[in-house]
Amino acid sequence: MAIVSPGVQVSVIDESFYTPAEPGTVPMIFVATAQDKTSSTGTGTASGTTAANAGKVFLMTSQRELAETFGDPVFKTDTSNNPIHGGETNEFGLQAAYSYLGVANRAYVVRADVDLGQLEASANAPAANPASGTYWFDTASSRYGIFEWNGSAATVTGGQSFTNKIPTVITSTTQLSAGLGSAPKTSVGSIGDYAITATDTNNDVYYKQYDGSWVAVGTANWVASRPTIAGGTPGTITGGQNFTITINSAATTITASGTTVTDIASDISGAGVSGLSARVNGGKLDIHYNGSNDSAVIIADGTMTISTALGITAGTYYVPAVSVAPHTSVPAFKSGDTNPRPTGSLWFKTTDPNLGAKWSVKKFNGTTKLWEEVSAPLYASNESALYNLDRAGGGKNIAVGNLYINYGNGTTETDFIIHRRENTANTTITSSAVATGQGAGSKSFTIAESIVGQEALNSAITVTVTTNNNSADADVIAGGINGAGFTNVVASVDSQNRVVIEHNDGGEFVIVDTNGLIEAIGLTNASTNLGFEPGTTNATSPKQFRASNWKILTYTASANAVTSLTTNGQLWYSSVVDEVDIMVHNGTTWKGYTGVYTNTDPAGPQVSATAPTTQSDGTALVANDLWISTADLESYANIYRWNANSLKWEVLDNSDQTTENGVLFADARFGTSGGTATVAPSGTIAELLSSDFLDPDAPDPALYPKGILLFNTRRSGFNVKKFVRNSIDTTATNLRQGGASMSAYYPHRWVTESANQTDGAGSFGRKAQRKVVVQGLQALVTSNQEIRDDESRLFNVMATPGYPELIGEMITLNTDRGLSAFILGDSPMRLTPDSTSLANWATNVNKAVEDNDNGLVSTNSYLGVFYPSGLTTDNFGRNIVVPASHMMLRTIALSDQVSFPWFAPAGTRRGGITNASSTGYINSEGEFVSTALNEGQRDTLYTNKVNPITFITGAGLVNYGQKTRFAGTSSLDRINVSRLVIYLRSQLNKLARPFVFEPNDKITRDEIKAQAESLLLELVGNRAIFDFLVVCDESNNTPTRIDRNELYLDIAIEPVKAVEFVYIPLRLKNTGEIAGL
Repeated sequence: MAIVSPGVQVSVIDESFYTPAEPGTVPMIFVATAQDKTSSTGTGTASGTTAANAGKVFLMTSQRELAETFGDPVFKTDTSNNPIHGGETNEFGLQAAYSYLGVANRAYVVRADVDLGQLEASANAPAANPASGTYWFDTASSRYGIFEWNGSAATVTGGQSFTNKIPTVITSTTQLSAGLGSAPKTSVGSIGDYAITATDTNNDVYYKQYDGSWVAVGTANWVASRPTIAGGTPGTITGGQNFTITINSAATTITASGTTVTDIASDISGAGVSGLSARVNGGKLDIHYNGSNDSAVIIADGTMTISTALGITAGTYYVPAVSVAPHTSVPAFKSGDTNPRPTGSLWFKTTDPNLGAKWSVKKFNGTTKLWEEVSAPLYASNESALYNLDRAGGGKNIAVGNLYINYGNGTTETDFIIHRRENTANTTITSSAVATGQGAGSKSFTIAESIVGQEALNSAITVTVTTNNNSADADVIAGGINGAGFTNVVASVDSQNRVVIEHNDGGEFVIVDTNGLIEAIGLTNASTNLGFEPGTTNATSPKQFRASNWKILTYTASANAVTSLTTNGQLWYSSVVDEVDIMVHNGTTWKGYTGVYTNTDPAGPQVSATAPTTQSDGTALVANDLWISTADLESYANIYRWNANSLKWEVLDNSDQTTENGVLFADARFGTSGGTATVAPSGTIAELLSSDFLDPDAPDPALYPKGILLFNTRRSGFNVKKFVRNSIDTTATNLRQGGASMSAYYPHRWVTESANQTDGAGSFGRKAQRKVVVQGLQALVTSNQEIRDDESRLFNVMATPGYPELIGEMITLNTDRGLSAFILGDSPMRLTPDSTSLANWATNVNKAVEDNDNGLVSTNSYLGVFYPSGLTTDNFGRNIVVPASHMMLRTIALSDQVSFPWFAPAGTRRGGITNASSTGYINSEGEFVSTALNEGQRDTLYTNKVNPITFITGAGLVNYGQKTRFAGTSSLDRINVSRLVIYLRSQLNKLARPFVFEPNDKITRDEIKAQAESLLLELVGNRAIFDFLVVCDESNNTPTRIDRNELYLDIAIEPVKAVEFVYIPLRLKNTGEIAGL
């Protein structure tokens, strides 16, 4: 602003600038971990491991922050707690980052979208977690408290005592005789067994009686299933003699029609007494009565002395009984009790002690992903539950979600129904809007309510009203209820003229609809909080309704944890090695193996470590029998075919997919059919041998020759599959099955995720796991845009610890970012240290198409590869094998802290390895073999541009090389020079940026040249370069370039080289000769 009146104006123009310092060593580390890990704090999910944050770049500044964000690094162990060295679910990258942050305070970490937790071996296909809040009745973990009484004399072993019985719990209707609600099939269980049918919410208890049929416990049929009177050894029976049986004061004379126990049994059964029968059991007489008219049977002598003839003592006998009671109320079944009970009487012990009932009901927590036990005590009724769970409040203090099991359900059957508390407020029922239809005249109904501190309902109170068949009846009914003298039940009329009846404590009330008025105003068993009184139905007259905040629980009963349909994209690493489905081309299509080779092994390909000498059933081998060798799981699946002429097993070429002797590895089918709309396809290997079914995505047989084998990777194991929902278009036809309709097919399939090897052979075992992990990491590095942001995310080192396969992708990323980082590459953990193996791998003798276990392919001046792996300890103190880059990340950081990036991070001064105790490799048995590379091995590696890490006496473990993978010969074939160039590229970029949009004249050129010379002069002093030359004048900024708005700053440097080869000639001189010199 211009000054108008006299004064002073001061302006500050900032023309100073400088080149900012480099941030130091900052790596970008690409990792693979399990998903949704627990944070190192012990609570909550580690945010960096969620699916939503896969591919997100995290800047970590400490080990603590890393562990909180990604969880502790996980290295797997076997069942004996031995480490699984080189396991494909080990979190190598995360451990490397953790080790690095022990000596530094900045590292970028980004996780690939692959869940190592899903790659754990499993013989069974995984399913998805259920929805949060799902209930599971765990039938395997539950105790049912069933105790059977032995009424024999106390002098008999086991007499006058209870024995705990373990029931068979049925959860599938296929085991029921007539579907849902029916008894078990006779094929289930043995005589004397108990069963609980958990296929519906009633959980009825059944007993398998003497004739092999099942009877519901508590019913008349069950009472009659066990003898009320069990006779002893019979004596002489005289025909025509008699005795009496009295039931409920009605005496019946039984006259012997013959002289055998069988005759007597027939006479009793034919006496015409309802519910009375008899049978011969082991030569003795058993008399059964179903208790329909009385609980006692009196048997007395007539002309027959029954104690002598039948082995029965005259007297009163009581029918079998069921007692459902806690452990503190032992049933009075003993012979000295008032009503002694016979053998077979039952006590359902409702409380936990001494093997009493403890039903295991669990609820799924969607946050923790765990099943949580929910207490479920047993009570006889809803009101009993209120009394026992909330004596002071009568129900209002019972939280939503509380459970109890009701065993008094108004029927003779013994059943157990799980209830859940649905509401903590008043128990409320609401009628329809009252208008007409309820009729006019005197109407009545009764209500029995629950009372605080009382276990049973109060006595019913009759409500009598006079209705007029109009809308005013709503107030009449409400007024009648309110004037009846209830303690807790009140009524009102809402704005829609509906009658609202409530229990103020959240308790229970039962309505008996004497004249149908309650149902007439729209209160029915379908109304909210209202249902039929247990033991009654719609046919009961008058109808009885119960209002309650307890509802029957919705759950699944199962011995195994409840799951839901597998999540789309879920991975499954099948651990099954010995199930292999192989089909064969018959010249037209793919056929089940025995459909072409009829006499081959009926169980399918034999899978074993040693060559079979017979078929699996012991018969002689025949031509075309197959054997899958497991002698070396690293090379699984080696397929052998029996040659009946040479009598030898001949190995097939898994890389041949074009001739009749080849093998195609592809998905073909999972079962012998397409399944059903709700049931997945299934079939054993033996069943698949004779099945020609093909899924629609099976390979097109027209593309392959007759005789070629199809190794069905979908059904066979030892690989990684992915669940794909709706992978089958059920509206289309199956061209592999002659155009058959797929409308009834199961729409979902497991699809092989572990891609074949580059030669077409299948990927199995560890290699299948690795394929999936590598694919996920490669997708991350190739497509992630965040890591390509070279302005806001500055890093100068890159590594994917444990995965040489990522070297190529990291080179591409580095190129995309302007060659701004140095790449640390790994060698295979199983690469043996013999010179031949080292040279073959480093020179890619096996012609691998990407960097992997088979060969080293990439060459680049900003890549350093190191060998071998190291042994260290994880965060839990276990020995683990780590890749070479794990060691080098930390070594480079420590080197840069005491020197500069252009100093070689090698040798005894700056190349010390501080995060491993030894180096070595993993042998074929999975064991770590320690090795110290000798000079010849180091020479082999260095000649082939691989840097050796070895043990030097007096110095310990050191990195003893600093070569890059530069294909030619120049200064850039050394790491120190490569990192110097990276440093200069970054610094010159920062130096030149302030000059953008400045005038392109001599002043600007001189300024930028001066800045560059200042930078380079500092590097001379810091031993980075010997000399330099900077040109920025008219000679390289011609008018043409100036007109294009370009400024050229040409720089030449002579980088300082590191000493790698020290030669010390030692000359021997004669005595006195040196003094003369």
